[in-house]
Amino acid sequence: MSESSSLYSAAVAELVAIGAAIACNCDSCFKDHFREAMNLGVSRADAALAVATARKVKERVAEHMLKTAGEQLAAAREAGPQLGSCCCSGLAPKTEKRR
Repeated sequence: MSESSSLYSAAVAELVAIGAAIACNCDSCFKDHFREAMNLGVSRADAALAVATARKVKERVAEHMLKTAGEQLAAAREAGPQLGSCCCSGLAPKTEKRR
Protein backbone atom coordinates (compact mmCIF):
# COMPACT_ATOMS: atom_id res chain seq x y z
CA MET A 1 0.00 0.00 0.00
CA SER A 2 1.45 3.37 -0.97
CA GLU A 3 1.68 6.38 1.33
CA SER A 4 -1.16 8.09 -0.54
CA SER A 5 -3.51 5.15 -0.03
CA SER A 6 -2.76 4.70 3.68
CA LEU A 7 -5.77 4.01 5.86
CA TYR A 8 -4.03 5.58 8.87
CA SER A 9 -5.54 9.04 9.03
CA ALA A 10 -5.85 11.56 11.85
CA ALA A 11 -9.32 10.14 12.56
CA VAL A 12 -7.97 6.59 12.77
CA ALA A 13 -5.19 7.83 15.06
CA GLU A 14 -7.83 9.27 17.40
CA LEU A 15 -9.74 5.95 17.40
CA VAL A 16 -6.50 4.17 18.33
CA ALA A 17 -5.88 6.76 21.05
CA ILE A 18 -9.39 6.17 22.41
CA GLY A 19 -8.52 2.48 22.80
CA ALA A 20 -5.20 3.32 24.43
CA ALA A 21 -6.91 5.71 26.87
CA ILE A 22 -9.30 2.95 27.89
CA ALA A 23 -6.42 0.49 28.25
CA CYS A 24 -4.57 2.78 30.64
CA ASN A 25 -7.68 3.98 32.53
CA CYS A 26 -7.13 7.64 31.67
CA ASP A 27 -10.43 9.57 31.80
CA SER A 28 -8.93 12.85 30.69
CA CYS A 29 -7.11 11.18 27.78
CA PHE A 30 -10.33 9.46 26.69
CA LYS A 31 -12.31 12.72 26.80
CA ASP A 32 -9.63 14.60 24.86
CA HIS A 33 -9.29 11.96 22.14
CA PHE A 34 -13.06 11.40 21.94
CA ARG A 35 -13.61 15.14 21.46
CA GLU A 36 -10.88 15.31 18.83
CA ALA A 37 -12.33 12.28 17.01
CA MET A 38 -15.74 13.95 16.91
CA ASN A 39 -14.13 17.17 15.61
CA LEU A 40 -12.49 15.15 12.82
CA GLY A 41 -15.86 13.75 11.76
CA VAL A 42 -15.65 10.30 13.33
CA SER A 43 -19.18 8.98 13.74
CA ARG A 44 -20.56 8.08 17.14
CA ALA A 45 -20.99 4.53 15.80
CA ASP A 46 -17.29 4.25 14.89
CA ALA A 47 -16.26 5.67 18.26
CA ALA A 48 -18.55 3.11 19.92
CA LEU A 49 -16.83 0.34 17.93
CA ALA A 50 -13.43 1.58 19.13
CA VAL A 51 -14.68 1.56 22.72
CA ALA A 52 -16.17 -1.92 22.32
CA THR A 53 -12.92 -3.25 20.83
CA ALA A 54 -10.88 -1.74 23.68
CA ARG A 55 -13.30 -3.23 26.18
CA LYS A 56 -12.96 -6.72 24.65
CA VAL A 57 -9.16 -6.51 24.75
CA LYS A 58 -9.14 -5.19 28.31
CA GLU A 59 -11.60 -7.81 29.55
CA ARG A 60 -9.60 -10.61 27.90
CA VAL A 61 -6.43 -9.44 29.64
CA ALA A 62 -8.27 -9.08 32.97
CA GLU A 63 -9.69 -12.59 32.57
CA HIS A 64 -6.18 -13.97 31.99
CA MET A 65 -4.84 -12.04 35.00
CA LEU A 66 -7.55 -13.43 37.28
CA LYS A 67 -6.77 -16.95 36.02
CA THR A 68 -3.09 -16.40 36.85
CA ALA A 69 -4.03 -15.10 40.31
CA GLY A 70 -6.15 -18.19 40.93
CA GLU A 71 -3.30 -20.45 39.84
CA GLN A 72 -0.89 -18.62 42.18
CA LEU A 73 -3.31 -18.94 45.09
CA ALA A 74 -3.67 -22.66 44.42
CA ALA A 75 0.12 -23.08 44.13
CA ALA A 76 0.72 -21.14 47.34
CA ARG A 77 -1.68 -23.42 49.16
CA GLU A 78 0.14 -26.52 47.88
CA ALA A 79 3.81 -25.66 47.37
CA GLY A 80 4.31 -21.93 47.84
CA PRO A 81 4.14 -19.10 45.30
CA GLN A 82 5.60 -19.70 41.85
CA LEU A 83 8.37 -17.49 40.53
CA GLY A 84 7.63 -15.17 37.66
CA SER A 85 9.16 -12.17 35.98
CA CYS A 86 7.68 -8.86 36.99
CA CYS A 87 8.01 -5.65 35.05
CA CYS A 88 7.45 -3.58 38.18
CA SER A 89 9.51 -5.40 40.82
CA GLY A 90 10.85 -3.05 43.41
CA LEU A 91 8.28 -0.30 42.83
CA ALA A 92 6.33 -0.95 46.03
CA PRO A 93 7.46 1.13 49.00
CA LYS A 94 9.76 -0.70 51.36
CA THR A 95 8.29 -1.53 54.74
CA GLU A 96 10.09 -2.48 57.88
CA LYS A 97 9.83 -6.11 58.90
CA ARG A 98 7.96 -6.73 62.11
CA ARG A 99 9.91 -8.31 64.91
